[in-house]
Amino acid sequence: MATDQSEPEPGGKKEHRKPYDGRLLSPLEYRAMGLGRHIVDRSNHPNFYASSWPVPTGAETLGRGVWYRLPHLNYNSVLVTVISNHWADGGWHRLQDMLQYTQEQGFMVALEEVDDMSTMPTDAIGIMRACAALLALDSGFEWCFMVDTDVHLEKDTLIRLLAHDRPVVYPLLNILEDKAPGAPISSPRFLRSNLGLQPVVWAAMSCMLFNTKVFNCLDHYAWHGHDYHFAQSLAHYGHRIMVDTDTVVDVTRGPTRNPSKQWDELWSDLKHSHDRRANEDRDRRPPPEFEPAFGHGMVDQHGAYWAADSWKSLRVNGPMQDSKEAGGNSKIPE
Repeated sequence: MATDQSEPEPGGKKEHRKPYDGRLLSPLEYRAMGLGRHIVDRSNHPNFYASSWPVPTGAETLGRGVWYRLPHLNYNSVLVTVISNHWADGGWHRLQDMLQYTQEQGFMVALEEVDDMSTMPTDAIGIMRACAALLALDSGFEWCFMVDTDVHLEKDTLIRLLAHDRPVVYPLLNILEDKAPGAPISSPRFLRSNLGLQPVVWAAMSCMLFNTKVFNCLDHYAWHGHDYHFAQSLAHYGHRIMVDTDTVVDVTRGPTRNPSKQWDELWSDLKHSHDRRANEDRDRRPPPEFEPAFGHGMVDQHGAYWAADSWKSLRVNGPMQDSKEAGGNSKIPE
């Protein structure tokens, strides 16, 4: 049975106050309460402080987050960074469709394929991820989505991860071809999906969404080493990786497990990968049975698929590409 918890007034009477209904009071109501001096109604008022900002973009994508988010010029702006450009079959066109879908929902999205700096395959992946983080942070994006080239994204993958508004969140990975069956890709393991948002000690770094403020507390060495080491670096600053088990993406090749290989197998795989990386054209084919007359997207003269003409750009190292000093050209030559 509910009881009246209000304190009795002197003399034994209780004051029955109406609960605050959350609405904003009008200036007239404030003045009736004797608080008129607090109404800032002129530019020379003692409590008037000038704050002139450009009108922020993306506020309409925040939902309830509009009530607690710190100011930002580009709310929910996302730099999608791809670690190299050596796409597995089907990866590129799925990325393009995700970019287009995310943009259609009102989000500001940009794409950057990070230069492959490896001498041997994957030996510079930590450097490449650190470069992606710095580029997102320096360019003023609120979010950075890092993805490897062997991931099959769904068109709503990014939207679903952004909806959690968490500092660090990964989707659940489904390995299609695992050369080390049974080896874990997270701790704890998830034997099924649809368990909601789950905390983990560590998880494979194939696909990750970060609020770029997280990068302020990570030094460059955090990106080097294995998945556990990275999670440990995050944990030292109070950040825990969350895995959205309701958002599943396929990974075609599975994590590289070079230490478990015999020398001859390791050398053969590295040489084959190096030759492919140095000599093969990148796989940017359109979706199977693609027909531009009946949907969005286009294929350029080189056979590369673009979900929208605005994505058809060739940039090197971000903003410098358009400068005269860089000698850049922001469009692929016709």
